[in-house]
Amino acid sequence: MGEADKLLIKALELSNKIIKGDYKKHNWKLILDSIAQLCGVDGAFIGFWYGGSIKFKYSSFFMAKNYPKRIYPQLYEVPLESRKEFYKKLKKDGFLIINDYQNYPLALKSWLDIGLKSLLAVLIKSDEHIFGSLHLISLKKIKDFSEDEVKILKTIADTIASELQKEVYIKQIEIEKEKNKKQLELFKLIDSRTNQHFSVNLIAEALKKIKEIAHADMMCFLFASENLYITLNDKVEIGDIEASKKNMIYSIWKNNTKTVSQSCSTDKNYPKHCIYIPILSNNKIVGVFGFGFTEEPPHEFKEELETFQNALAHFISIIYTYKTIRSVFSELSDTEEGLIQAFVYSTEAKDIYTRGHSEHVATYSKLIARKLGLDMYQQEMMYNAGLLHDIGKIGIPDAILLKPSKLTPFEFEIMKYHPVISYEIVKNVPKFKGIAKCIRHHHEKMDGSGYPDGLKEPQIELGARILTIADIFDALTTDRPYRKALTPEKAIEILKKEKVDQNILSKVEDVLKKGFIKEAEYKSTFIPEKIEHLRKHIAELDYMTGLKRRSYLIRAMDNFIKENKPFILFMVDIKNTAYINHRYGRDVGDKIILFVADELKKILKKEALARTSADAFMFMYTGDDAESFQNIISNQLKNGILQKIKDKNCIIDENEAKNIIGCYITYSKFPQDGKTADELMYICSSKNAKKQ
Repeated sequence: MGEADKLLIKALELSNKIIKGDYKKHNWKLILDSIAQLCGVDGAFIGFWYGGSIKFKYSSFFMAKNYPKRIYPQLYEVPLESRKEFYKKLKKDGFLIINDYQNYPLALKSWLDIGLKSLLAVLIKSDEHIFGSLHLISLKKIKDFSEDEVKILKTIADTIASELQKEVYIKQIEIEKEKNKKQLELFKLIDSRTNQHFSVNLIAEALKKIKEIAHADMMCFLFASENLYITLNDKVEIGDIEASKKNMIYSIWKNNTKTVSQSCSTDKNYPKHCIYIPILSNNKIVGVFGFGFTEEPPHEFKEELETFQNALAHFISIIYTYKTIRSVFSELSDTEEGLIQAFVYSTEAKDIYTRGHSEHVATYSKLIARKLGLDMYQQEMMYNAGLLHDIGKIGIPDAILLKPSKLTPFEFEIMKYHPVISYEIVKNVPKFKGIAKCIRHHHEKMDGSGYPDGLKEPQIELGARILTIADIFDALTTDRPYRKALTPEKAIEILKKEKVDQNILSKVEDVLKKGFIKEAEYKSTFIPEKIEHLRKHIAELDYMTGLKRRSYLIRAMDNFIKENKPFILFMVDIKNTAYINHRYGRDVGDKIILFVADELKKILKKEALARTSADAFMFMYTGDDAESFQNIISNQLKNGILQKIKDKNCIIDENEAKNIIGCYITYSKFPQDGKTADELMYICSSKNAKKQ
């Protein structure tokens, strides 16, 4: 065995230690020492790229002992601005070797001072993210790094990237699980027998929280469409619009005053200072929030009025959504049969591609139960289980549930949570308590490879085994966005290779073939138009800016392209957001994004303005002369943002703001530059990358 093979084996051993989590002991230091020893150098670093710097968060014992961060801070954080060439080459080639650092033209003084002789750096990069770089340093002698050592370090760096990506996934999953948990808690509050009185109390509870956030002494809320007026002082008072006539809030609504208003009162019954925030829909006021303060309103509240107005608009949107779904539920839930159907409607309102799937699975489950000799009651309960098995998808984000392409590992982890949500909902309905567990376990597999609990054959109840076969059979025999429906015969062939109960399958395959429901014969379940409209609106809304999301823009472009209407796609990418977040904090970075969004809303001759990524926007321009328009909006955006920074007392230094604030603006033309929405967006992004 050659030296190269021995080194590779040792590198793989180190990779295995990383995968087992050994790096958590001593915070990577033992692993990094082993890497340095393997390659015959003095020290090793992991450097993270964020906030405009390379930050060496983890270092070997040698470095920590001989060059501690408290004495040599300049070794542990290097501005990327001063390492542009280093950064570009490393990003392009995946590695960088500097054999003679003392004569390297771009050497850093801090590293020259400690006598750095040679350096090898490789990229730490997963499929989705660049985390940073893994560095080896030689201080005692010049080191000629070999190709084998580069390969070894790349192998280890890939393993590190995998572990770091896993940590990101775990963190994201925990965040999403917490969100789903909160959604579930809210859903549990919705009882089929509650009426509008419950809704009003729920609104009042939320208003108490809003009052606390605003640090207000008094608050009032006029909700015109619901003939509702709520005041919160020492106690909560609920009335109709008539009760608000003595308050200025009534005049603001009646006169359709669309701007934030302030007043000073001498009436002892009201606080001295009042601020009224109107919420508009289709240019008409739908609600007004009033905040009263005995002293001058807090500076933070006045400074954040615009952000607060966006949040309150979102609050009203949630109330509308809640009320609409509640009203539909109440219409349908007069009987137990109606309650089941209401659950099915709510699931199908989320996922139109599986419309009818629940009733299919219910029918197949009942057929299987009958073939297995279960009694009439058990057959009916299996039918109900089929109807309710996917109700938990109501808690899955639309971006994941409706994604036409393959889910990422993180997205799949979230999707795997839907049987748990289904179980939590169904177990609280007395009639269906007995089928709750089989609903929870309908994605379990006989070998323990299923989810959410990883149960094996003896632990999986009969009902769950029936549901699993019915669910997979229907999924295979109906159209999906990514494939056409398979024949019942082909579906049975595939099921025979799946980790389902093969004993049950062998008994019921003929029943499934005979009972097969052709989609053309199936009358699609009715989805209330209001819910479908709300679903689309919510799925396409960016709540931070109030703009639409990328999917809305793509659909608008597709419509123009279909009708062969010429247009120009513009991309606006905010400059230096990473630097602003690092230097001034993410709150300030978010403000800049909101400032840009507000300025973009003022642009004329635009169509389908959308926020397409964290710090980028796109829209369709229907005018002429793209170059002149590009220059106009570039100046308009910069001047508008700078003015807002000044008006809003933003903490960014005004002189620095003039240098760092601005936007990269690119465009592509239909039909000259591209024939599809994806092609036009790609051209804009490519031009933008070149500008940066």
